[in-house]
Formats: sequence, C-alpha cells, structure tokens
Amino acid sequence: MSARIAAGCVIAAVCCWGTSFAQGGPWVLAPGQYFSSLQVGFFSANSFHGVGGKEERLAFGGYDEERSLLSYSEFGWKKSASFVLGIPVESVTRISSPGNEVNRTDTGVSDLQLGLRFKMADGPTAAALEVTWYPPAGYNRKYLLSADALAHADASECAGLTGADSVNCVRQMAPPRLGSGEQEVAAQINWGMPLRAWNGFVQVSQGYRYRGQLAGQAVFNGDLGFWLGHSLLVAGRYRGAIDVGRGPTPADDVEEHLAGPALIYRLDSGMDVFFSSLHTALARNALHTDRFYVGVAFKKTGLDRLQGYLGGTK
Repeated sequence: MSARIAAGCVIAAVCCWGTSFAQGGPWVLAPGQYFSSLQVGFFSANSFHGVGGKEERLAFGGYDEERSLLSYSEFGWKKSASFVLGIPVESVTRISSPGNEVNRTDTGVSDLQLGLRFKMADGPTAAALEVTWYPPAGYNRKYLLSADALAHADASECAGLTGADSVNCVRQMAPPRLGSGEQEVAAQINWGMPLRAWNGFVQVSQGYRYRGQLAGQAVFNGDLGFWLGHSLLVAGRYRGAIDVGRGPTPADDVEEHLAGPALIYRLDSGMDVFFSSLHTALARNALHTDRFYVGVAFKKTGLDRLQGYLGGTK
C-alpha cells in the first residue's frame, strides 16, 4: 500500500477508555448522590507496537506527547440509574528528529463521554449495565499530509513497506489528532464485590465498543484494591481492548493491554486525592505508553469503603 493511499484513511487515535480511575464501577449512586473528579494526565512515547506487536521506535524519530485534563462526573438520577459525563481537554504534540518537518501541537476538547449506568444487582455484591456514547469534538477530519510530505515518506522511512506497516509509518509522520473522529458507542457489564477478609474489593467488566469506520473492540477492565489503614487505598488496574471485525486497513485493528497501580488517599467521606498510572504490556498498532495521572475527587455517596472507588469512609 502506498503512503498516499494510507494517508487518505482515517487516522486512528489511541483509545481513551479507562482514563479515569473511577470509571466502570458496578455500584450505582442513588438519586441526589454524586461523584466528581478532576484529573491531570501526561505521557510521552517514542516507540510503537506494529501489526505484529513488536515494539520499535517511531518512524522519523522523535516522540508523541500528550497532556490532558479530564472532568469526570457521575450523578444519581433514578432509583436504578445514574448519569455519567466526561469532558476531556487534551494537548497532543508530535515532534520528529531534526531534519524531518513533523512538528505540531493540537489542543482542544477530545471525544466527550455521555453515559447511563443501570443497576442490575444491588448490595455488597453488585452488577450494572453501562451504555456510553463518545461523540467527537474539536476533530479536523479533513486535514491530510501535503504532497511534499507524502513524497518524503514514500522516499524515506516508509519506502518498501506494505500493508499495515506502510499505514502506521505514514500516520506517525502526520500531525496529532484529538480523538478518533468517530461516533463511538460502548456497552459493558460491570460486576464487583467486597473482600472483607482482606479489607478490599474487586471489580471487573466486559463489553463491546463500536468505533464507526474503525475496527470494533471487545473491552475488559479489572480492579483489585486493599485498604492500608483507615485512609490509604492501594489498587491494581487492568485495561484491555482486543479488535473484533476489521477497519479500512489492518492498521485500524488496534489491540492494547495496559496495567498499573492506583493510590487513593481518602481525606474524609467527601474528598479523595489520587495518583494512578497505566503502562503498555502488550499492543498492536498502538503507541507504547507510560501514562501518569493525578487528581482530586469530591463526592456525596451512601456507599461504604469496600464498594469500589466511589465509596465513603464507613
């Protein structure tokens, strides 16, 4: 596949699922209760996992960098349903090695998150159905590489490459994007239970994410948390996505498996401060990233401290 054809395809962005440490919980807030967090994130990546999963440096050298600010809120709406709103603001940069003119930063609102969580089972052991719509915002779909940039790619690092390798090479030369530019819809089942003998909890979820022209994904999340004393929660997180179906090119079939720790300090029943990170373990057609997040959360909830991240102090 030529670089010119590859550049005409939709430029896929890294998935944004799991960016908030509290997303996807199985315990639904009651009417009048709420959870709201403000989270700052950062990563800088200089390598990429190709179609075969092998990690290599970015074409044309340099790095991709992202700085983000996420406002994430959940509001108790009905007796058996809550409303979710996520507003991410991102600043993404692509800087290439000296001599290659791939230097640009885009800043704005990325894909929004509008969702409903429906209670399926209540109590210490809980389950919920979550349906989420991710409408694109601030995305310039029409921006493509110039003819000179395409010729440079064809004649340099992308020369001789075919298929997904050619597409990935060209996309790493293109300016950064704020989100995927697609109307995405996800549905997943969340399940969780307390681990009272160990002063902790476990929660898992599984679902499907429709991504418009891009390949759909089966998504998997897992969280395991333990309280150390009265105020400090130590947790491990897993976020996974496996492509199902096919996109316009093999490079649109994205798979990622991320894992990392989370530390939450509960100041009182209405306020948390937290640090978390997610690191690429395995991936295909995706950046290799080490993502770091810090933030603060405010809440009014009737959940106890063994009922996930949204709980209080009791």
